[in-house]
Amino acid sequence: MKPITRRWSQYGIVSMVASLAIVMAGCGRGGGGGAPAPQAQASEAAAVTVAVATIESGNLFETASVTGELQSYNDTTVATKLGGRIIEAPVLEGQRVRKGDVLAVQDATDLNLQIRQAEAAVRAAESNLRQAEIAARTQPDQTDAQIRAAKAALESARARLRALQTGARPQERQQAEQAVAAARANFELARANYERAQQLYQQGAIPKQQLDSAQTAFEAARAQLRQAEEALSLVREGPRQEEIEAAEQAVRQAEEAYRQATLGKAQDELAQRRVEAARAALQQAQASLALLRQQLADTVIRAPFDGVVAQRLVEVGVVAGAGTPVARIVSLDRLYFEGTLPEVLLRSVRVGMPVSVRVDAFPDRAFNARIEAIYPAVADQARNLRIRVSLANPSDLPLKTGLFARGEILIREFKNVPLTPKLALLEKGGITRVFVVENGVAKQRTLKVIATNTQVVYAEGVRAGETVVTRGQDLLSDGQPVRVLEQ
Repeated sequence: MKPITRRWSQYGIVSMVASLAIVMAGCGRGGGGGAPAPQAQASEAAAVTVAVATIESGNLFETASVTGELQSYNDTTVATKLGGRIIEAPVLEGQRVRKGDVLAVQDATDLNLQIRQAEAAVRAAESNLRQAEIAARTQPDQTDAQIRAAKAALESARARLRALQTGARPQERQQAEQAVAAARANFELARANYERAQQLYQQGAIPKQQLDSAQTAFEAARAQLRQAEEALSLVREGPRQEEIEAAEQAVRQAEEAYRQATLGKAQDELAQRRVEAARAALQQAQASLALLRQQLADTVIRAPFDGVVAQRLVEVGVVAGAGTPVARIVSLDRLYFEGTLPEVLLRSVRVGMPVSVRVDAFPDRAFNARIEAIYPAVADQARNLRIRVSLANPSDLPLKTGLFARGEILIREFKNVPLTPKLALLEKGGITRVFVVENGVAKQRTLKVIATNTQVVYAEGVRAGETVVTRGQDLLSDGQPVRVLEQ
């Protein structure tokens, strides 16, 4: 980077009078004139011949120079994500592209087949999920019905067992005894009728048919009496041990059936887990399909931003592996360069300050730019500031990356100020002085320099219109007479 330079413009120096030769006066004897008086000779010998200039008012612009190489904010080599044969490469070097424009296309035949398989897998997974959801909805109802049926059967078996273990109730025993008494009374009546019918038949008072009817009624009454007596005997004796054991076995079977029915609740949870597993399988199938579709999209390599094709790096028919460079895209709409400034300018420069940029390719053209960033760390051991200058490339994109740029930063502007020629300055020990000529005498002035460029300074201590010594001032002392060279 070049060191900072300071320039100026638009100031007027109307009469800078300088002469590069000092005319030495001599003393001689002439034929027609007399010798000068001794006092006049001493005064003339003490005067120093000098060149002078008049301080004029004008404008001074103090600038700082910064240089660097133009770079693009977006300069990217676009590469393939997948391996495959290049079947299209429609762009050429120097072609402008928009974001999303196709740079190259890879063969996607295999990917299309895989996508069809993945779509079928997704449909199968969707079907499995629907079946699992239906089973999960119907399983709880079936389980509840089985539990209710098993519980009713268990209660019935337990009731029968309790009945057998308890035996007949008093009411049942009384009903059985009454049935025996009624059957016996009916039997006695039927026997009496049968005996009387026998006697009448023997006497010829009734026919044989009537005797047979009386006999049938007698035998039926006797059978009913035996049945009533047997029922009374069963009521009095109670159930047999075999019947109780059978009832107990029936209760155990009903309890096991009920336990198995309640275990069906676990099947409800299992059915829900089948739903979750089917849903996860569907999501996996969908993710596989999405991945393949993304890979299909990746076979078309597109421009990531608006720019210009700097290089085309593949040709049609080439089998490119994953990560193979396809094209280099450079955005030229906005460019920047980095440069350094002395640390003493830290208080003078700030982000957003305008910069006038020129390049050798267009020496008569200035480009508007601005300070975009001042880096937080110094650039080198000299503690120079590092800055970034940003500029917009005009619509015809004349600027290219890699061009050497020279920027002028307007640090300060002073209008209508006294401008002292640098030729008049005497600097020693950090003090700047000039000699002002007043009535043929040199008067020493100490200046406070505020701004400067290559030819003049703006300093406090002098005024516009005053005459300063620009040559021979190193021979002067304060109050010494001077002889001014004619312009």
